[in-house]
Amino acid sequence: MSEIQVLDTNVPALLKRLKSGEYLTPEFQRDFVWNSAAVISLINSIIDSKPIGMITLWEQEDTSDLQLEHLSIPDYRQDLGGTGPSYFGNNQDRTGRFFAILDGKQRSTAIALAFGGLRAIDGKYKHSGRYFLNVAAEDPLDRILYKSEKEIQKDGLNIPATAIGKGLFPLWVDDPDSIYSVWMDYTQKIGNPECYPSGQLPPQEEIQRRYQVLQKAFNGIINTKLAVYIVPKSQSLGEICEIFETLNTTGTKVSTVDLIHSWLYADTVGRGSQPILLRQEIDELGEYDGAVGWSSSKERPELIAQIAAAIHVALDNKPEPRSVSGAKVTRISSIKSPDLLAVPDRLWETFFDRKQDVAKFLGDMQEAVSGGRFSMNQCPYPASATIYMALRWYREFDAPKSVNWDQQHLDNLFRAFFWRNAFSTRYDQGFLTKVGRDIADFKAFLGSNSSTNFEDWKSVANTWLDKLIPTEGLKYEIDRSVSDGSLSGALRKAALLLLYTKSRKDVVDLSLDIQNMNNTPQLHHIFPRDWCANNRTGAAKEYLDPKISEYEWVNSPANLMPMARSSNLKWKAQNPSMAIDQLGINSSEQIDEFDRYFVDAKCLGFLKQGADGLGNFMKHRAALISNELDRRLYV
Repeated sequence: MSEIQVLDTNVPALLKRLKSGEYLTPEFQRDFVWNSAAVISLINSIIDSKPIGMITLWEQEDTSDLQLEHLSIPDYRQDLGGTGPSYFGNNQDRTGRFFAILDGKQRSTAIALAFGGLRAIDGKYKHSGRYFLNVAAEDPLDRILYKSEKEIQKDGLNIPATAIGKGLFPLWVDDPDSIYSVWMDYTQKIGNPECYPSGQLPPQEEIQRRYQVLQKAFNGIINTKLAVYIVPKSQSLGEICEIFETLNTTGTKVSTVDLIHSWLYADTVGRGSQPILLRQEIDELGEYDGAVGWSSSKERPELIAQIAAAIHVALDNKPEPRSVSGAKVTRISSIKSPDLLAVPDRLWETFFDRKQDVAKFLGDMQEAVSGGRFSMNQCPYPASATIYMALRWYREFDAPKSVNWDQQHLDNLFRAFFWRNAFSTRYDQGFLTKVGRDIADFKAFLGSNSSTNFEDWKSVANTWLDKLIPTEGLKYEIDRSVSDGSLSGALRKAALLLLYTKSRKDVVDLSLDIQNMNNTPQLHHIFPRDWCANNRTGAAKEYLDPKISEYEWVNSPANLMPMARSSNLKWKAQNPSMAIDQLGINSSEQIDEFDRYFVDAKCLGFLKQGADGLGNFMKHRAALISNELDRRLYV
C-alpha cells in the first residue's frame, strides 16, 4: 500500500469535486444517516477550523465495473412518480479522472447539505431544509440554525436582505466557485441599512461583533482542511473490500465517558473502599426497576454523566468541580462534555451509593410524562430527563426545609414541559446548553410560585410555560406527527410514545403481556402494509396513494397498535374488515384493551367496513391520539 497518496482539500474544492462527479459513491454504501444535529456539529467544527477527519478514495478506470453515483438523499421525484434520490449535481456527469469514496460518504454528504445546497425538494422528507449562520446568537452553540423550507418561506428567509436583517446568513451556495464572492458580498451587506427593518442598524459594537463572527466562519470554510487518502486504481476489488472492512472496524473514537471512567478510577483507587468503575456502575444501575432501558455502558452511557452534571447544576451545596486538563473549573452550568468531565468524584460516589433512588426518580419521570414506562430509545429527547432528575435530587437531598414545592408540582410542570419541548423540536439544536438554563429556570419558578392553592398554581405554571415554550402551532405539529408516517426524529418518537407506554396485554391473546422493558413492545399495522398496497382504489385511494395523499398514513402512528408478533402474523393475514370476527375478538376485556390503544367503538365500526371505512378510521383514531397529546401540553 506504499502507493497511497495523502492530500488535503478545503470545503469549496470538495464541493466542486463532488458536484462535478470527480468524487462518486459506490451504490453498495449505506444511505445518509446523519441527523441535522450531527450536520450542525460538523459545521461548527469547520467554522472553528477544527479537524474534521478524512475521506478515503479509490481511483477508478473508465471501464470500472463498480456502480457509482453522485451523492444523494431520499426525495419524491415527480419524474419517477414516487420516491427517488435527489443528486448533488447531474448524476450523469463524470470527469476525466474520477474516484470512488470508500470512507467519508456521511461527512461529504453533510458538507454538501450545509454548504452546497443539496436538499430534498419534497418538504415531507428529511433534509429538505437549509442551514444558516446566526451571527446574532450570543452562545456559539446556537450560531448554526437549521430551518425547514416552510419556515424559510414563512419568515422570508429566501430573500437574502430579509435573512441578513435577522442576523441569518445562508451557508449554502449553488455554485462552489461562487463561495468567495457570496461571502464577500455578505461582509458588505452586514453594515448596509437597507438590509435591516426600517433601515435601522444594530449598534455599531454589535455590527462589529457580527462581522467578526461572519469573518471567522468564512475563514473556517476556506481554511479548514479535510485529509484525503487516495488508493491507486491498481488495487483489486478484493483488496478494496479488505480496506473497507478495516476502515469500519478501526479508529474507534474515544468518548467522554471513557475519559471520565479513567480519571474516576484513578482518583478513587486508593481510598480504602472499592474504586469507581464507571461503566460497571452504569450497568448495575440499569438493572434497577425504573432505570431499565436508560442506563447502559454500551448504549448512550453519556446520559448518566449528563444526569450527574445536571444534578450539580441544581444543587445549592455544590462539591468543588474537578479541574479539567489542569485548568480550574469554577462552575458547571451545562451538560456539555467539559462540564461532564468536571463533575467531582464526591458527587459520583453519592450518585452511585443511591442507585435505588436514581432508578426510582427515572421511573417516576416516565410515569409523570406518560402514565407508564418507556425506554431511552423511545424518548424524543432523552436529555430532557436530566432536568427532572436534577430537580428531584435537589428536592430530596439538598433543598432547605423552607422549600414549598413537592413531587406533585415537579411532575405536573415537567410533563407539560416535556411534551411542549418535544413537539416544538426545541432541543434539536443547542440542548446541551439549554438544559442548564432550563434547570435554573425551573428551580427559580418552583421556588417562588408554589405556595398557592394547587389549582391556582397550575394556572400560573401554564402562563410561565407559555413564555418558555408557547403552544401556538403545537396542535398542528401533533396532528401532523400522528398522521404522517414519513416524519422522523423527535416528532415521530413523541407521536408514538403513548402507544408504547399504554402497551399492556395483547388484544388477540390476553394471556400475552407485551409490556416488558427488557423486550420493547412491538407496534404493528392495523391496516396491514400489503393490504394497503393492494387497495389504493375507491374510497381508500385518497389515503393510500402517495401521489395524492397529504400524509403517509400507512406507517403513521394512527395506523399502529401494540401487538405481539405471533398475533400480528394472524392479524395481517386477514382482510381488516374480517380480522376481528375471524380471530374471535369479542370479549369485553379485549374491547377494553382496544380502547386503551385508542381504538374505540367508532374505530372498530370503521375497521369492519374495510376499505370503505379506512379514511374515517385513520382520521378518528388520529384525533383520539392527538387530543390526548394536546391535553398533556398543559399543567
